[in-house]
This record gives sequence, structure tokens and C-alpha cells, in this order.
Amino acid sequence: MQHVTVNDDPVVIIGASSAGLFAAQLLAESRVPVHVFERAEELQPHARTLIVTPELQHVLGASAAGATVNTVHTLDLCTRTKTVPIALGDPDLVIERANLVCILSTRAQAAGAVLHLGHDFVDINTERDRTTVEFRRKSHGNNVHVPARTIIAADGAFSHVASALGLPRRPTVTVMQARVVRPRVDDEHVGKVWFLPNQTRYFYWLCPESDDIAAVGIVDDNPREARRKLDGFLAEQKMRPLEYQGAYIPLYRTNPRPWRRVGRSDVLFIGDAAAQVKVTTIGGTVTGLWGARAAAQSILRGSSYLSELRSLNRELQLHWLVRGIMHHFFEHEYDALLQLLGGRVGDLFAIHNRDRMAGAFWPMLTMQPRLPLLAAQVLWRAGFGS
Repeated sequence: MQHVTVNDDPVVIIGASSAGLFAAQLLAESRVPVHVFERAEELQPHARTLIVTPELQHVLGASAAGATVNTVHTLDLCTRTKTVPIALGDPDLVIERANLVCILSTRAQAAGAVLHLGHDFVDINTERDRTTVEFRRKSHGNNVHVPARTIIAADGAFSHVASALGLPRRPTVTVMQARVVRPRVDDEHVGKVWFLPNQTRYFYWLCPESDDIAAVGIVDDNPREARRKLDGFLAEQKMRPLEYQGAYIPLYRTNPRPWRRVGRSDVLFIGDAAAQVKVTTIGGTVTGLWGARAAAQSILRGSSYLSELRSLNRELQLHWLVRGIMHHFFEHEYDALLQLLGGRVGDLFAIHNRDRMAGAFWPMLTMQPRLPLLAAQVLWRAGFGS
């Protein structure tokens, strides 16, 4: 990115999430003054095992290795009666989220970003021709007003910035996972996804963390039912939970704009605060970093955030469309889907990973014309044809 000259007011980033810290790094590397404000008094994010595509390496380079605990070369797609192995051309990465955040924090501060811990966001104010962000310092109990050239909201699924601006809360789903002793018969480099629509309209998964530990989880609409369903599934699989990890994940929608104008300053939402999450897989690590990069490029180039988001939004909209169809699948239709994803169609995943689905979508439909026929049958049964 090109270096730019800016006025004395910094870019203010609210939330030391992975997306927020990555945006801070990119801006600081181009000599833009940037300050990151985080409500926690220590940067100790909750541990959570995640599986991400190799796009993380393309975004972060060698730094991704510091957060990587394992790799996955094959993804088994399962129903109760079928299993279809999908060989991955470039292995997926199993990462520890807490390590990733710490790495990004180090990189952002080394580039010149200033990190302020123990600051609760209060409000955004306009004073004459200046926009300021108000924070409450936990250690002193007083409020501070920080002038902001641009504001980046990276404060998660339940964004306080969005609430302060009167924006509706984004819908969320519950992710609940348990670390378990991995069955010895399983390959430590094989991940699994189970489609069991009688239990959840999303999926269960197994993410191999090491040769003896895995994370097994569920995505579900109902936070009160997720733990019960997960425990039942673990019992079926004869797995004993060692500890639980959970989160609320926002759902991408095609309409809400992830930016607002306050006074003379733009407020750009990124990561979970913008619901930059693939709803087919409930994955937002890479797409959140892409959103952060789009926000940084918008600031550095003086371009519109919408134009910088164009490729990311195209990818997210495709996932949103596919998930809208999958929500109506019955178990026998998942059996049919897995059958169609085998062979040459499955080979496409050796070239196009889940973060690059747009490149595989049309070749997949051309190669297997029964896929759109199956989708049409599901939608017709669900009542979309009436």
C-alpha cells in the first residue's frame, strides 16, 4: 500500500479483535496514526480451536504458522448413512484463536499502532466540525474524548457501536464445541462435518487439534438447546468432553450497510461487527481479515468502502444463497447431495477452498447439472414454487 499524509486526528479502532488489529497493522504500516481501544484490561482472549482455509497464510504470511496447531488434508462430509471424503489441495489450518489475536496485536504495535486496554466504548459525538469517540477508562472511572478522522468498529457480534448509532442487532447463531479425546482410529489430519437436519439445520463438526485431542461442535439456532444436543451427539460418538468452548456468531445478511456517516467521519464496521461470516460454514476468520483490509484500503485510497468490499460481498452473498437452500434439506436430500459431490465435483475443492467458492460455483454446476435440479426440488417441496 502507498504511504499517505494525514491530519493529526487518528483512525480510532474500537475492539482489539483479529479484524481490528489487522486493520490497525495495515494502516500503521502506511504511517497513518491509529489507536485501538479495547474494553478488556488485559489482552487475554478466550481460547477457541478453529479450522480455517489456507487463505489465512495468503493474508498473514509466515505469521499464520504461530497460531497453527495442526493441518487437515481431507474433509469427510457425513450423514447417518454416507461419508464422502473431500481431498483438499492445500490443507486447511487448525488454529488457536487466542494465539492469532496475540500475534496480530504484536504486529500492529510493532507497526506503530497504539493499543489502549481497559476502555469501554460510550458514544460517538460531533463537536462543531469534529467527531470524537467517548470512552470510559476502567482504571480511573473517568471519560475521555478521542478525536477521530475515521472510526472502525471491530467490537464483535453484539457491537456497542452499532447500538449507539441506533442500528438493529444482527441475528446470531450459537457455536458450542467440546475438546475431546480423539478416537485413535481416526487420522489426525482428517476433519469431519455431519449433516443431521433432524437435530440442527446447520451441522456438527470434528476439528483435529492434535494426535490425541479434537474439538467437536455444533452450530444451532437455539443457545439453550446447543449444549444438550452436543452432549447427546458426543455420547452417540462415544466421546467424553474435557472442556467446552462457545460463542455467538453473527449471520451475514445482504441488505445492511456496514458503514455510517457521523458528522464528518465515516464509521466502518468490520469482522463480526459487520457479520462478515460465511453462513454455509459459520466461518469468519479469513473473511473478517478481508473486511479489515477493505476498510484499510478505503481509508488509504480515499475510495468507497462499498467498492473495496465488492469481491468479499460477492463471496458472502453466494454463501448466503447456498445456505438459504440448505436450510430446507431433509436427511435423504443431504444423502443425494453428498453423492453428487463425489468424484470430479469433489476434485474442484482441491483447487478452490471454502473462502473461494465463487470460483468453483459455475464449474461445479456445469460438471454436475443434477445439483441445480436437486436445489430446485428442495425449494419446490419447501413451498417456493407455489
